[in-house]
Amino acid sequence: MEVVYVSRRKYGVDEKETLEFVDRAILPHVELLPIGADLYQFFKLYVVEFGLRPSDALHAATIRKYGLDAIASEDRDFDEAGIKRIWL
Repeated sequence: MEVVYVSRRKYGVDEKETLEFVDRAILPHVELLPIGADLYQFFKLYVVEFGLRPSDALHAATIRKYGLDAIASEDRDFDEAGIKRIWL
């Protein structure tokens, strides 16, 4: 979601082109994690306590639930929520 959004909004790359890149170059090297209702408690925390946008709060909640170390993002809002960002 983050790659598609940033590619389109910041760099003007068509969504179809970005998704083809994701399919070819990213998906073979990552594990997609399931999201579900159990993320809601963390989602709510990030929306209310840190003021994250809902899409960012969903990412933050996923990171917290799975005990991940960082997120690949240019979005500085994650810094305020104490989530380490990595951007290539």
